[in-house]
Amino acid sequence: MKKTIFVVALSIAGFISVWRFEPGPVQHTSAVAQAPPPPVTAPSTSAAPATTTSPSPSTSAGPAPSTSEAPATSPPPSTRSTRTEPVITRGSAESSRYGTVQVQVTFTGARLTAITLLQAPDSGRSLTALPKLQEEAINAQSAAIDTITGATETSESYKKSLQAAIDARGAR
Repeated sequence: MKKTIFVVALSIAGFISVWRFEPGPVQHTSAVAQAPPPPVTAPSTSAAPATTTSPSPSTSAGPAPSTSEAPATSPPPSTRSTRTEPVITRGSAESSRYGTVQVQVTFTGARLTAITLLQAPDSGRSLTALPKLQEEAINAQSAAIDTITGATETSESYKKSLQAAIDARGAR
């Protein structure tokens, strides 16, 4: 009879430990989305007009292409579009009982290209939830994303901060 009580007590303690388990820090993960690499312009399309507008004919073919390709890789400042310049906004700091979440959002044109966590909880289920939320937000291009099960409060704080950053972009 004494063994039964001991086994039941240890079983209950084990179930409680499993029930209250919170994962520790995940190694080698990043909660920062990487912006896609900038588009590369091909110098061959604009290099041909640059060689035809050369004022002095040249007999050596070696130096002519190197001088004519320099303008092709960087357009003049007057023709650059301000719509493609990155715009960075910060969301509000949203607190919950598990910690504070604040995001910084980078827009290129109208597209949300990167989300950086400025403040985030450093323990619990939010460690695995925040990268998933970030990926969903970049794919959705909005704060209208699903809540992560087990990290509901952190998810709601993330979505509020993200929406504040998106709203701040509209105010500019």
